[in-house]
Amino acid sequence: MVDAAAVLAGVDIGSTMVRVVLAEASGSRLDVIGVGSAPSLGVRHGVLVDADRLGSAIRQAVEQARVASGVHVDRVTISISGEHVDALQSQGAVAVEGKGGTISTMDRQSAIDAARTVAIPFEREVLHVLPRDFEVDGQQRIQNPVGMSGVRLGARVHIVTGGVTAVRNLVACVERAGYRVADLVLSPIAAARACLSDDELDMGVGLIDIGGGTADVVCFEEGAVVDTCIVPVGGQQVTGDLAVCLRTTWNHAEALKRQFALSEDDSLQVARVAGGSPERVAQAEAWEIIEARLEELFGLVSRGLDLPQRPIPRAGFVLTGGSCQLEKMATVAERVLGASTRIASPPVRAGVGDGLAQPEWSTAMGLVLTAHDAQSEGPTQLTTRFDSTAGRMRSWLEGLL
Repeated sequence: MVDAAAVLAGVDIGSTMVRVVLAEASGSRLDVIGVGSAPSLGVRHGVLVDADRLGSAIRQAVEQARVASGVHVDRVTISISGEHVDALQSQGAVAVEGKGGTISTMDRQSAIDAARTVAIPFEREVLHVLPRDFEVDGQQRIQNPVGMSGVRLGARVHIVTGGVTAVRNLVACVERAGYRVADLVLSPIAAARACLSDDELDMGVGLIDIGGGTADVVCFEEGAVVDTCIVPVGGQQVTGDLAVCLRTTWNHAEALKRQFALSEDDSLQVARVAGGSPERVAQAEAWEIIEARLEELFGLVSRGLDLPQRPIPRAGFVLTGGSCQLEKMATVAERVLGASTRIASPPVRAGVGDGLAQPEWSTAMGLVLTAHDAQSEGPTQLTTRFDSTAGRMRSWLEGLL
């Protein structure tokens, strides 16, 4: 029998779909016990635009997962994205107060707190404070200073912020749907937790989570987050281009896009608008339309990461998300970004998780993994790779209730 208290719920709120994963935690083991999905009709480019429709989609997706698992949940970890998300770098330093000059976990946290003490505009909310590395008495690029001796401890952090209105409206929408928000996690950080290997994180890697309305990017160096950006182009723009250029409906263009990703035929049959006679269109013509938009997408990623002025991640880029399965997408990314690229999915997990080994489930799976990490760490456990995001906004969230 499943213990409801041990169930973690991840709700990926995307521009086209809401996806839910329920998983039972038992020590270090995490078994998927339920999944659900529903069209996301209240989100545009990652931002809430219709609370009633999104709330209905969330309830529908969670109910599917509940029926599959037989367990009711009332606390969820949700994803957040959108053009309102921004980031900045900061640093700070404190005097070491540990006994005998030995750096403690409290010293480490004090250094991070000093680094996060930076002027944030009143219209923005801090989502994550992610440590990059530390400095002990002038010795730089230290990943784990705890246990070392020193007098002065410095920290460099990557701070992710979101627009206050967008964040609070999203949380309020989930609350009105009947679920308490345990935490918010930036979508590409959750997807990275599900898809990236330790070797990639250590070498340096970029992950691009391509959804319906946005492409969300996170870059790592030596296991730490060093950059994030949100690009307002995704699968919906590809669909729109096909609809306009091929003079067909949006729904048929979406079906054509999916058919293009799977079909090996030389041509596709296109239903024209206003009852026009269907025509066959060469795959090459459809690909020319798709390729132009993908080049724009990856060009925006390159500019968002300022790639011409910084080293390319040694492990290249990883593509994931519901819109990354188009044929030749990785090839276009390699050409535009100038780095090796692969498409990734979450690994198969125990339970009912076989169907989750698809790119579109990366963020939802990453949300429950992130929640499980936080649950397993305990109050004094040091995390050097994916610092706990769970609880980082808990006091603020509780203030909304």
